[in-house]
Amino acid sequence: MNVTTAQHLLAAAGQSVTADGIYGPNTQNATIAFQRSHGLTADGIIGPKTWNKLINGAKSAPTTPAPTTPAPSNGRLTQRQALAQLAAAGIKAPVGRTSLGGVRARTIQGVIALKKASGGCTIVITGGTESGHSTRGNHSHANGYKLDLRTRDEGRCVTNWIKTTQRKGAPRGNEARWHGTLAGISAEYVYEVPGSGGVHWDITFV
Repeated sequence: MNVTTAQHLLAAAGQSVTADGIYGPNTQNATIAFQRSHGLTADGIIGPKTWNKLINGAKSAPTTPAPTTPAPSNGRLTQRQALAQLAAAGIKAPVGRTSLGGVRARTIQGVIALKKASGGCTIVITGGTESGHSTRGNHSHANGYKLDLRTRDEGRCVTNWIKTTQRKGAPRGNEARWHGTLAGISAEYVYEVPGSGGVHWDITFV
């Protein structure tokens, strides 16, 4: 467990803690408070169950989840939770009016895995769950499965990595498409060229 990452996640979950990399009394108290609010054993130790709750953005929930509750690995995150996880991985906040509210935990895990797999390429997120994207299909931006990434300037590193290491597939219409797997998460990369301009990677994480 990385203490700084745990502190970022505790802060994103509403706990008062500073990400200083030191597991002192303040962090332990924040951990205990988080555990109590999530029905976990309040021992101040970030074991597997506590870590799973933190990393997947779980909120206070009944002891027996409803049948419609999504699997933890694909639960939804708040904007703060998503930003905290990205920051802990060295990925800056998205640009412009991009929103991550309601993004799937698995999507954030996927883009973090992309940064690691590409050798630390700069990741610039230009599109998330905000309105204005196509809502076709279940794996849409609105449903939290997609992120748009910059292809040029800071995004050249990611662009080169995708085109040279991932498996090229059949195009989506007139747009080139690649496929791959990141830490067990399937990724579809489409080099999207909108008619209005603004070329970007349209990436679906499943």
